[in-house]
Amino acid sequence: MPPPDSRRRLLAGLWGTILLGCALLLGWLLRDGLPADTRLTAMLPEDRRAPLVERADDQLGQAFAERFVLLLDAPSLAEAAADLAATLQAAGGERPLLERLDWRASDLADGGPGERLGESRYRLLTGEVRRAIDADGGRSLVAPALRALFSPAAPADPVADPFGLRDRWLAARATSPVQARDGLLTVVDDDRSQALMIGHLAASPYDLAAQASLTSALDAFRASHPEATLTRSGLVFHAAAGARQARGEITTIGLGALAGLLGALLAVFRSPRAIAQMLLPLATGLLLALPLTLLLFGRLHLLTLAFGASLIGIAIDYALHLQCRRAVQGRHFRLPSLLPALALGLASSLVAYLAQALTPMPGLRQMAVFAALGLAGAWLTVVLWLPRLRLDAPPATARLARGWWRRTGPRGGLSPRLALVGLLLVVGLIAWRLDTDDSLALLNPSPAELLAEERALQALLGRDTGRRYLLVTAADEPRLLERLEGLGTTLDRWRDQGAGFTVHNLADSVPSPARQAADLERVRRLYDEPLAELVARAGLPPRTLDRARARLEAVPLLDVEAWLASPLGRHQRRLWLGESPDGVAALILLTDLPAGDAAEALDSRLQALADARPGVTYVDRAARLGRLLGELRGQIAGWLGGALALLALSLTWRYRGRTWRVLTPPLGGVLGVLGVYALAGVPLNVFSQLGLLLVLGIGLDAGIFGAEAEGRAATWLAISLSTLTSLLAFGLLAFSATPALHYLGLSCLIGLALVWCLVRWAAPGTETSPAETADADTP
Repeated sequence: MPPPDSRRRLLAGLWGTILLGCALLLGWLLRDGLPADTRLTAMLPEDRRAPLVERADDQLGQAFAERFVLLLDAPSLAEAAADLAATLQAAGGERPLLERLDWRASDLADGGPGERLGESRYRLLTGEVRRAIDADGGRSLVAPALRALFSPAAPADPVADPFGLRDRWLAARATSPVQARDGLLTVVDDDRSQALMIGHLAASPYDLAAQASLTSALDAFRASHPEATLTRSGLVFHAAAGARQARGEITTIGLGALAGLLGALLAVFRSPRAIAQMLLPLATGLLLALPLTLLLFGRLHLLTLAFGASLIGIAIDYALHLQCRRAVQGRHFRLPSLLPALALGLASSLVAYLAQALTPMPGLRQMAVFAALGLAGAWLTVVLWLPRLRLDAPPATARLARGWWRRTGPRGGLSPRLALVGLLLVVGLIAWRLDTDDSLALLNPSPAELLAEERALQALLGRDTGRRYLLVTAADEPRLLERLEGLGTTLDRWRDQGAGFTVHNLADSVPSPARQAADLERVRRLYDEPLAELVARAGLPPRTLDRARARLEAVPLLDVEAWLASPLGRHQRRLWLGESPDGVAALILLTDLPAGDAAEALDSRLQALADARPGVTYVDRAARLGRLLGELRGQIAGWLGGALALLALSLTWRYRGRTWRVLTPPLGGVLGVLGVYALAGVPLNVFSQLGLLLVLGIGLDAGIFGAEAEGRAATWLAISLSTLTSLLAFGLLAFSATPALHYLGLSCLIGLALVWCLVRWAAPGTETSPAETADADTP
């Protein structure tokens, strides 16, 4: 068996080989650039219990993701629109930004939508025509048909469609506010025409190059047309805003933490070389975390990088303890005396991070894995490399450690009675006043201006991505269409009774086979005496009657596939899910819903309607995701309690009756955050709880070192520096404009400050006099 020193050299070399392999792997993974992800939706939990609902949500958001909409208002509208179109079409250079741009009236020409329906037209009747035929056999339709036959504008076809049934049906489907004017696609707002442009992206809206190309193109247009106004809608704009914000926060948070860290280390160690040695674990931790995270997840979320910047505050903790101990003990320092505390500190931090890795949120799992790998890499460097590096520690560091010990912290230990009273008061305050918040606003960092533009444009176009819908399933297409019709009849009745909303139902365009058969029979009745009367009054040849009736001999059914393939039908493709585990599925989309109490009442009615019908599920997308976040919040609370209980049992095995000293800083920090939130009226959310996991991990780290060190000045200086760097790294997140990171940082800012205060009180040896401590630490 090799001697210990040879074994340590072998392990240090092996660690160096692993890092070299990570460097090569990182270079290979980055050969085409960093595969970054800016989707904030990656933070959301995966709802594995409702895959069909997930499909529906994805489909409703697909058009919003794949394209963007611009509304242009300018004095010279045609000229400005042409310039904007040319700018967008040229964007991206060799890698074009757009697959297609629709902005001229000819771009959306449907090429005769009625002809695409074929002979199925005789099975399609509007409600008005259906009621007229049921009332008098259709005689009331003769007079308007006679006028249409002799209309110079659009004469009816006396053979194919003498009563204009097709045109009536198409008119009921054409509800778009988009109009053709001067060759442009326009929308009228307050009697003012604005040009509409629909851009179809050639790449993902999360593609950073596409975001940059679109932003540059719009900035160039605004610079050359300052009189023009642009209103934007599309996921690509929100993704670009999130990416800009994430990049800015990576810079400010990472560099801010690094600047504060360097300043503190320089003041304590007075040596750039010592600072470089302590930053080495951070560098190696990131070198391990980056390639392995990319290998596991395929892409790296920018929020992971922002969170990874916060590793500055904790990855250096182990190096701080080692260097402070070496600076004070000098040649008497031995690593084995510090190794148990280092190992327990790493274990406690990994428990806190890996608890996040067990959540169902892909983005948070990635952040947790990245952090855990980074900490493990930093720890290995501290244990295997730093003891072998020479440190020239100035005497000022030892004097500073002893002086800091004498000047900070209480002279007596923590009174158990006082601690129990404080614990009961805080728990009571938490139970009385603490509230929760599971709103999706936590995941939406988009600027208020962009959100306002989005709402204004969606209201003007009468379309949105669909927050509420009914998910309908059936064994086959005919039965599905019948269910859609039944639901549509109920919803139309509610609307007629004053419930304000708009229904988008596929069965309004594709009736069930039963209804199509009934409507065809109605048309045959219409083509009996009413058609004979029309032909006679119009003075048409008698053979016209036979030719028209012959069209009804073999009329094909209109099915969903044929309708969705037509120009008009493509706008309803988002309502059709197709095959499902239960057969086939479709959506009834509800838009323009009321707000406030009326919305809650309507939600209750819709939920009751879905519960009473087989194969129907009511989905409020925002409420559902909010519930999932609430469930996740409950899961994190469980993980928090479970991690604390597990660590308490593990620590009891080592510390016996002193376990409370180790647990007081993390537990006090967590309860203190909750108490401050309750007192200030700040609701608790899932990201606040993730911050509490970090407080728990870092607090346990500090409690373990405090208990192991028994109040020695070197360890107290290291704990203070470690808390300061953690406050810089995680506390700075409290100033993030991303709500999720803001609340995570706020929990850390409050909790870590409390941890620092409680470590000195709870650590053994606080009753030791400064003189005794100085003598004990003197080499």
